[in-house]
Amino acid sequence: MMQHIIISKLNSYISSWEDRIFLLLVLLYLLPIWSIQFFPSQDGPSHVYNALIVKEYFNTNEYPLFQKYYDLNAKPMPNWFGHAIMAMLMFIVNPLIAEKLLLSGYVLLFLLSGRYLLINVDPTKKWLALAFFPFVYNYLLNMGFYNFSYSVGFFLLAVGYWWKHHQNLRLKHAVILNLIMVCCYFSHMVSTVIALLSIAVLWLVTIRLNTIKKHLLQIPMLLPSCIFPLWFVVSHGTTSHGSHWPSKRLFNYFTALEVFYSFDNFQLYIGKILVFYFLVSLLVSIFTHKLRWAERFRKLHLQREDGFLLLGITCLILYITVPDGMSGGGFITHRLSLYPYLIVLPWLYGTLKQPIKWLSTTVLVVLALVNLVYLMRWYPMLDKDMKEFRSGVEAVEPNKTIMPLIFNNHGRCDRIGMFLHAIGYYCAYTKGVEWDNYEATTNYFPIMYKPALNSIRPNTGVIEGHPQDMDIAANVNLVDYICAWAMPLNSAIQQRIEEHYKLVFEEGRTRIYRRLKKTPNQTKD
Repeated sequence: MMQHIIISKLNSYISSWEDRIFLLLVLLYLLPIWSIQFFPSQDGPSHVYNALIVKEYFNTNEYPLFQKYYDLNAKPMPNWFGHAIMAMLMFIVNPLIAEKLLLSGYVLLFLLSGRYLLINVDPTKKWLALAFFPFVYNYLLNMGFYNFSYSVGFFLLAVGYWWKHHQNLRLKHAVILNLIMVCCYFSHMVSTVIALLSIAVLWLVTIRLNTIKKHLLQIPMLLPSCIFPLWFVVSHGTTSHGSHWPSKRLFNYFTALEVFYSFDNFQLYIGKILVFYFLVSLLVSIFTHKLRWAERFRKLHLQREDGFLLLGITCLILYITVPDGMSGGGFITHRLSLYPYLIVLPWLYGTLKQPIKWLSTTVLVVLALVNLVYLMRWYPMLDKDMKEFRSGVEAVEPNKTIMPLIFNNHGRCDRIGMFLHAIGYYCAYTKGVEWDNYEATTNYFPIMYKPALNSIRPNTGVIEGHPQDMDIAANVNLVDYICAWAMPLNSAIQQRIEEHYKLVFEEGRTRIYRRLKKTPNQTKD
């Protein structure tokens, strides 16, 4: 009986050609993650390493250095979600597999939540979910912003769930929605704000005289969603620390969907084609609505779905006006460029003739497949490079401190510094302490350096920005191993390293050095 129920449920989910195409593409879009050993990202290795610290922090027998060098950040900050999930997964699988499972979860959450939103707004528009696929492996994901990437999925899920139940929001629905919003908050603050704003705008657009009582009751039911964001604003403020982009930069970035661009400028062509598709779709939508939307706006009598057009405009205004750095966070303009495209999708198209629908579907499928083929070409090449970088992991003894000196952050990539924090893939397996743990230098990640170390540890800015200027002698008492990547041979920095360290491993561009001896002032491990 149970078997028949399961089969019946599965058949209901793949009952149409739209369902089958979507499911096939979902499975194909997991291939870039599982076809390689190392997912190419800038911050990903650091997230893996710090998730391991979270998992093993109290395991002082096997990991004696973690409590000595790091503190746990117990404040309810964003950026906890991905680390917590990976830490739990590491009880079952190794760190690299945990990262792959986390990334797979993001792909599924993003795509299924986007489709869920469309179906709840209008089931006839579920084919438009194909437009989400080119957005999956975007620049922000390849930068290693795993928590933010999850937050976008939770944003789509929260809006879709509220829309499904907004006409009869019961207590159980409110509880679930608040839980989604909590997950969104512990992923990233930007998506949390956008989700709350989206629900507020849609709430205003959908309110009617005969439902005003039910709508007003939603306010106290949804207030718990605001607790953590309000705490964050009160404790961190809203001070801008980033500049506003020039108008030309804003226009070019948005109209070329530069948020797709990670490795080379071919991705810009995919972005421009998709922007053109959105523009044509907007025009077609206007004409299929027979310009009725204009009258509705003029009379301030909007249909419920018009709220998504308003949200698209609102998110575009935020993209233009909000600075690139705020409340300790950065890359805000890059992040905000995503939302106008994603949230306007439920508004697109009214009644659509079948030939136009088929043409539109074909365009989206082709774009998704072209993007996938592009990724499947690039990721193996970058995986090969990362394997070369990590080839010296067996030469590093367990429970030691290591300092990376990376002389080529980007490698083949135009925009992604995939080697900048790649030393995390060493320390996650050597139980060691990384002196370039950028997360530990902030107050918005789960792990922080001990305050006593802040005045004596090697300078992170020099490590990441000017490795050739590193004062090796001044830091030799703190550094057991040096991992040099793409270091100019016979350079001054090499000479300074070899005064205090011995080369114990060399392969390609990777060189591992071990400290020759302890000095009298050496602190004990």
